[in-house]
Amino acid sequence: MRGKSTGLGLAASLGTVTLLAGLAAFAGGSPASADPNTTTPVSAGPADFTQAVATGQPSQYNAPLERCANGTDHPLSGANPLLSEPPTTHFTSNVGLSEYVTFTGNQWYGDWNFVFTNTTSHVLSTDCAVLVFRAPSGSDDHGYTATQSYGHPQQDYLEVPRGDGTSFYVARLGFHDVPLDQRQIAPGQSFTYSLGGVPSTAISTEQIRDSLAFTADLDLKGNESLIEHYGTDRLTN
Repeated sequence: MRGKSTGLGLAASLGTVTLLAGLAAFAGGSPASADPNTTTPVSAGPADFTQAVATGQPSQYNAPLERCANGTDHPLSGANPLLSEPPTTHFTSNVGLSEYVTFTGNQWYGDWNFVFTNTTSHVLSTDCAVLVFRAPSGSDDHGYTATQSYGHPQQDYLEVPRGDGTSFYVARLGFHDVPLDQRQIAPGQSFTYSLGGVPSTAISTEQIRDSLAFTADLDLKGNESLIEHYGTDRLTN
């Protein structure tokens, strides 16, 4: 169903966030170079990184494992700083990832899938990772999937319209009530962030791909300073 509000869109997408086998196979493969709706992959980030391992058990909400299970809104008193910061024009990441974007839909509505692959030799936890990117304004459906069919994701989220048919989007991925290994991406595995909305000629799929900055949570601080800086809202699932 389309035309949902942002909150309801997230509730619907994350309520059924288990990844279908077809999408899992697709996320683990390479984009078809002849497909005009699929970009070529780009890579960023160091091949070697160190990430602190969260302790605690699922549903122990005062434990580091559940540090992003709950969240609050962070309203800003003035203009969002994204509007004055230099936009990202080349995919960036603090861990080694490849990324491509594929679009499925038509001129009235479609879905952009950001497909990431862990290109390092280390297991990556995507818990509390922050994505900042630019895409057509007015997304009403957005969520996270992975090659694993579990995860119970939450999300801190914000759209910042630029007034030119595009918006900046900020999303922090958060998980709850599942073990650590169900929040992780092994070397060579993929995960996907999806955005649904109306296409705009103001931005190409390649520009959407290149606008993305990915920040993994490496120190168990939950990237809290980033989401407070950008004024995200906590959406329910």
